[in-house]
Amino acid sequence: MKIILLTSDYNLSANIALKTFLRNPNLRKHEIEVVGIIATSPYKAGGYAWKSMRCFMKHAGWSFSLKSIITTIWKKIQIKFAKWLIPNRLREHFEIDELAKFSNIPFLEVQHINSPKSKEFMQKLKPDYLVSCFLLQIVDKEVLGIPKIGSINVHPALMQKHRGTFTSFWAILKNWSKSGSTVHFMTEKLDKGMVILQRHFFVHPSDTIYSINKKSAKLGANLLVKALVKLKKNEVKGYLLKKFGQKFKTPTLYDVKQFYGRGKNILKVGDFFEI
Repeated sequence: MKIILLTSDYNLSANIALKTFLRNPNLRKHEIEVVGIIATSPYKAGGYAWKSMRCFMKHAGWSFSLKSIITTIWKKIQIKFAKWLIPNRLREHFEIDELAKFSNIPFLEVQHINSPKSKEFMQKLKPDYLVSCFLLQIVDKEVLGIPKIGSINVHPALMQKHRGTFTSFWAILKNWSKSGSTVHFMTEKLDKGMVILQRHFFVHPSDTIYSINKKSAKLGANLLVKALVKLKKNEVKGYLLKKFGQKFKTPTLYDVKQFYGRGKNILKVGDFFEI
């Protein structure tokens, strides 16, 4: 089985998930080959980056937006410096292109997943499946038609509770006792495909956005391997949920005030220095 991973280079959850996924011994055992990795980097240049940032700030307010953006940039800087200063065996996080290089996987960086350059890369490698793993962009119909068999997605939440984005934020704000990860077939409708596998974890009062993201990333990566093994063995019996969760979007300033008012945080001080 040949797969192409679609992910984001500006999402720490993606780094954690891909490292966990690529190190899983069951990939080699069941002859599941990652023939390519495409990482989107929307904040590198161009109007798309500023449009995304402005939209985020308009909805969530300057304070929460800047804290989120600065945290992401700081983690990116940490990872870049760490690869020169710290032995790999002592590092927790790696850049996506590093992970591709370690595994000798062809790598492509684009601003948007539906770009002509991205489509050409996929068509050339002729995958059986496309696998969206913390991609943060909507895949268009033409891209979904590229793989020989189909496309699947790792959603960092339980889809019967949550569809859309900012899954960890809403899990905390809604006081849910459980969150999780869902591996499902992709369709043109966001987070509405047939479920292949799903598992939950408990949300604790001390959890932050960062800690929940780490949990869902690691769980989702291991679920993804199990799902691919089932697909390889033709053992998948996908099912549609009886009821899909609400489609959540960017939190508003009112939501953010509630979040902070309950003493919740994006991350703990110690997490800020985790390398």
